Amino acid sequence: MSPERDPDATDPLHKAVGTITATVDEPERTILLPRISTDPVDELVERVRPQLGRAVDALQVAAALEAAGHTDRGAQVEYGYSDVFVLAAEVYKRLGPLSPVDEATGAATAGAGRRDGLRPVWHGPLYLLPSATFPAVLAVVGRPGLVLGLVVAGTVGWVFSGVTAYAAFRLLGSGRPRSAARLLQTAALVGTLLGVPLGLTVLPHGGLPLAVMMVCQLAYQMASTLLVFYRREWWLAATQLPAFLLGTMYLLVGGTTARRWAVAAAALGVLAAFVAALHATRAAARVEEPPARDPLLPDSTTLVGVAGYGLCSAVLLFHAQMPYLLDRLDIAAAAAPLLVSMGFVEWRTSRFRGNAVALTRRARRPEEFAAVLWRAIGRDVAACLAVAAVPGAVLLAVLAHAGMLSPAGTVMTLAHVALAGAYYLAFLLAGRGRYGWLCLSMVVVVALHVGVGGLLGVAPLLGQDGSALADTSLHLGGVLLLQVLFALGLLPVIGQVRHYR
Repeated sequence: MSPERDPDATDPLHKAVGTITATVDEPERTILLPRISTDPVDELVERVRPQLGRAVDALQVAAALEAAGHTDRGAQVEYGYSDVFVLAAEVYKRLGPLSPVDEATGAATAGAGRRDGLRPVWHGPLYLLPSATFPAVLAVVGRPGLVLGLVVAGTVGWVFSGVTAYAAFRLLGSGRPRSAARLLQTAALVGTLLGVPLGLTVLPHGGLPLAVMMVCQLAYQMASTLLVFYRREWWLAATQLPAFLLGTMYLLVGGTTARRWAVAAAALGVLAAFVAALHATRAAARVEEPPARDPLLPDSTTLVGVAGYGLCSAVLLFHAQMPYLLDRLDIAAAAAPLLVSMGFVEWRTSRFRGNAVALTRRARRPEEFAAVLWRAIGRDVAACLAVAAVPGAVLLAVLAHAGMLSPAGTVMTLAHVALAGAYYLAFLLAGRGRYGWLCLSMVVVVALHVGVGGLLGVAPLLGQDGSALADTSLHLGGVLLLQVLFALGLLPVIGQVRHYR
């Protein structure tokens, strides 16, 4: 609670009346002049408004104040508040409501109510929508070179969109929505055009249809990045729903006509999503912002770390599934539980910092804080595993009913369920800038999977035609090892109170 204050100190009308009285009735009492000075909190609000006028909550304000050197002692002595968090809450309140342009950008608003806070949960099913058209696209593109095209375009899109989103969020957090919007516009066009040279490299392997598919894949990844950034998930869903329905119809009935409709809907859906994504940036791209005093983009070391994290994540997922994408449906489909649950993983990660900040006010000793925090992480990991296990069980039941389930498919599904817990820990590591540890851990796991598999003669990436069950079992063991490595990476940093105060 903030201390009681003299209303004259903040009420403009009282300031004006006090000034007139001092000037007309008692001109000699210059001692009254301090009454017309600005409230120090108002001065602070105006200083931080260019950077925090679009803050999503008081925690963001608190982080910015601490980064600027404000301490609990300073909050008490200079502003009369008990600590930085109470001061930040007052600053956030005085910043006022968001402008119409801020509302249009979407990414800058925290949203009102619990429903908006649960928005990331729906990202998982959203990520899965385009997969319904894969069989129809496969029938048109053909098998030669398809896996190569999917993996190359998917990896490039993953890395490029991840770096773009990170840089744009940093710009937005610095109070530069116009710079963020223009960066996203440029990156969307460049990222899509990257598909042209990539497509040319695979022409000898799959021809023009494969090259076009790669361009569309990159366009969709960039469009989805922009629409999620601006909280336009419903736009993305609306553009992909027709393709999902027609792709499902092709799976059920087959036929040339259904295939053509599904492929046409997929192509039009990508185009619609891309146009919608560029439209979502228009309002923010016209916002006025002050000249930049500091470099607009994060330092190159951080961007390299983000790119490396994206690349290693793509390698981790693709290296295990790539040999089975065309021939083993039960193994290829094992990624579905992870995709469906990733939205929940994002949501739990986003809630972690707020819970940790609240915990700093209750914990009395550092060791108590760390112990409670680790218990919270354990509960979140268990929740992520449980949420991923539900669609995993459904998938296994459907495949078993269709007579398509094998022991290798079961093990691969378990590996992807375990990856949900690993990615929760990975998000926490990324939030603390430990990209080096993230990349090293994933490289070690991939190397062990391929290396041990090669020694046993079961590594399909090395051209060995061994047991799929042994190969997928090695991958499951690697994912479990990855959880341990990620937890070890968190050990020296997660309990440091300075990250939350």
